[in-house]
Order: sequence, then C-alpha cells, then structure tokens
Amino acid sequence: MVYTSDTMNTTVPDTVSSLKAAFRERGIFLKKRLGQNFLLDRNILRSIVETAGICEHDVVLEIGTGAGNLTQYLGEEAHRVLGVEIDRRLCSLSQDALSPHKNIQVLNTDFLTSKTTIDPDVERLLLEWLQGESGLTLKVVSNLPYSISTPAIITLLEGGLPVEMMVLTLQKEITDRLAARPGTREYGVLSVIAQLFSEIRVVRDLSPEVFWPSPRVESAIVTLTVDKERAHAALPDNYRLFSAIVRTVFQSRRKTLLNSLLKLELPSLDREALLDVLNTLGIEPRRRGETLDLEEFVALVREINTLINGGKTDG
Repeated sequence: MVYTSDTMNTTVPDTVSSLKAAFRERGIFLKKRLGQNFLLDRNILRSIVETAGICEHDVVLEIGTGAGNLTQYLGEEAHRVLGVEIDRRLCSLSQDALSPHKNIQVLNTDFLTSKTTIDPDVERLLLEWLQGESGLTLKVVSNLPYSISTPAIITLLEGGLPVEMMVLTLQKEITDRLAARPGTREYGVLSVIAQLFSEIRVVRDLSPEVFWPSPRVESAIVTLTVDKERAHAALPDNYRLFSAIVRTVFQSRRKTLLNSLLKLELPSLDREALLDVLNTLGIEPRRRGETLDLEEFVALVREINTLINGGKTDG
C-alpha cells in the first residue's frame, strides 16, 4: 500500500535528523530483530553503485530498502530496481520518497519465505523484467540485514535467478566467512558454497559510525562475481550431494572426515568403500573435513557420485 497524503514527505530522508523526523511523522519505531541500521553517507552510497557498475542494462534487486537511501542512487543508473522491505511502515515511507523514480518498485514482503525459498512474487517480477527485454542482467545490491545474510546469499547462489553480481554491505563477521580459507575458524558452509559459485572480493571496511543507529560491530562491503555455469560444470548432476556433504562435514567439525562421511549413510558406501575413495584422492581419512579446500570437496563429491551410480560418470 502506498500513502497518498499530501502531508507526507516525498523526498528520501538522507540525514539523521530528517530520518528521525520522518519516523516520528509516520509512527515508525526501529525493530532490533530486523537489524535496522541505515547507511546515510552519500559518498559511500555512490561508491557502492559504482562498485556494482550499475548501468542502463541492469535489473537490480535490493533486499532491505529501508528509507530508500541506496535505492535512489541505484534508480538513477539502472534499467529497473526492485526493492524489498519487510517493515510495512518503512516500506510506505520508501514508496512515497521514491515515487518520482518510475523505474523503482518497492514490495512490502519478506524476501525469504523460508531459509531456502525466495518469495515467489519477487522471483516472478524479476524474471518478467529480465525476459521482457533482451540484454538485461541481474545484480543484487544491498545493505543486507544481518538476520538473513547467510540464508539469503546461499539461496541466491543456489537458486534459479540468473544473478551475475552481488555487492553487499554486511557485518564483517560474514565477509570474513565468505572469504575464509580452509582450516580457519571462519571457514564453513557459507565459505565453500560462495567460493564455488563466485569470485569474492572485500572492497572496504566500514566503521559503525557511518550507520544510524550505530551497530556494535564492524561492517564491510563485499562483491561476489557470480558464475553459476562454472559451478554447474564442476558439479553437473550432483550438487545436492555436494551440499549434503559440505553441510555434514561442518556440522561435525571435530570429527574426522571419514566419520563425518559415514554419518551420511550413503548407498553402497560403507567404511571400506569410503576409505578407498579417500585413498584414491590422496586425502588422509583422519583429516578433519574443515581442512578440505573447494577443489578437494568437488573431487570428493565427483568420486563418491561415480561409485553411487555404479561407476558411471557425470555427463
């Protein structure tokens, strides 16, 4: 629903004082569980748009539109922008403030209907836009709410939307996990899946002071240059197995790789068969799975998949 009262402000509030005034006017109260911290610095906002290389051929998805501060700059450069905002009153504020931008649409919905499912209305609208004209690309640019950061990133990478790039402002804990190396405390499911699907670059750190209200943690801007074709070429028919193995390994970080794999109870793969697989790959069975790099995970999955399928390789 869009407010139409003439008394409502139709410009994006871009200072702390104007944001507070807009909130008072509309009865908006911040909800801590939604991780509502607003990035108002114009130079940083413009640099995010520049980092994403937004142009007239881009359809942009922004998760967590807030008051529309980043959205307005995206709309100046992009073909179309879809903002998603879960807070009803905040969504109404951004809809009004962004109304002069006819290429921007803001939906009041939860981006994720479950930990692994994107709101079908969001997917449908984005695909309609992309299929409506040739030569369009999809990018995700967002000050991503902390509470959904990991499931949103994984779902976007694993799902069917043809995302080519993500430029995300995240808590530094998450950017550290995205770029983590094997054997480190930060290395986990997010690291392996993100590195399978994308090239990751941490662009810059952000201090809490550039947000209002200031969070208690450091943040950073990160880019994920997505290549889903490369990922599917590495695992043409067995991504589900890959996902299951990676998740099982990191759910039991203290166990040896062999014992972690045995928990999966894979068909035709008893202890001896798994030992043969690991020996074939030159992987020490007593290693912890958290020390495997991406290439070792891929090789392991392909070998196991071949044995499960009776020696048939993927094709």
